Amino acid sequence: MPRSQSAVQPSLNARTVERSSTAVHAAESRVSNTPARSADSRGSESSMGEVVVILKIMPESPDVDLEKLQADIRAAVTGIEDMKVEPIGFGLSAIKIAMITEDDEGAGDKIEALFSQIPGIDRAEIESLNRLL
Repeated sequence: MPRSQSAVQPSLNARTVERSSTAVHAAESRVSNTPARSADSRGSESSMGEVVVILKIMPESPDVDLEKLQADIRAAVTGIEDMKVEPIGFGLSAIKIAMITEDDEGAGDKIEALFSQIPGIDRAEIESLNRLL
């Protein structure tokens, strides 16, 4: 790079950073002065809607009776729309679950914790969480 360009480049970057910094501070001041919209102002105080959750349930071992585990899951959890066994390998299978639940804050963590408490389940992973329209 020629010497004249390298001398101009730092001052150009400094001005760009200064402008960006000023724009960020202006945006922060507008945001902090904007009142938050409450649930009452949207016309619904109970929930934000429903979500479809796809989970992958891993049993504790290949020796776990998957039919009994499926029955235990259906007894413990409401909102399950579909459930199927999916082979993983080396004799281990996972249970895939599709369910509909309320879109509340922390819903994903609550769902994973609920499934992890069922005997025979090693872990529950959310593969997908999509809002219903």
